[in-house]
Amino acid sequence: MTVAYVAIACIVAYGLLILFRQVQALTARVTQLEHEKRETEALLLSFMESMNDVVKQPSSLIEEIDKAQAVHVEPDQEDLADETQSAPHVEDVLLHHSVRETARLLGKGEGEVALYAKLRKK
Repeated sequence: MTVAYVAIACIVAYGLLILFRQVQALTARVTQLEHEKRETEALLLSFMESMNDVVKQPSSLIEEIDKAQAVHVEPDQEDLADETQSAPHVEDVLLHHSVRETARLLGKGEGEVALYAKLRKK
């Protein structure tokens, strides 16, 4: 009978060992995924900021090409250029409004504004 108890104890111990290794593997995987997520969020934030800079401050090359090609500018294009120049910055709007209202006011997606706010800790 003692041999049976020892065998059952060995089986239980082996099962716990396998379970412990699985938990370690899952924990390592979760840690790796969180690290990749942080890297991706940082990359996305830098991309969003660079695109924000491009939209707000068109490069001189683009301006030169536009001046060379356009003899006269239609009123719609002037209005569009004025809107991009006077568009408020996301951080300024977030200080006074919620994420949903900011997205609506700026014409951006809620997810984009929420990610921006999360990464900026607002």
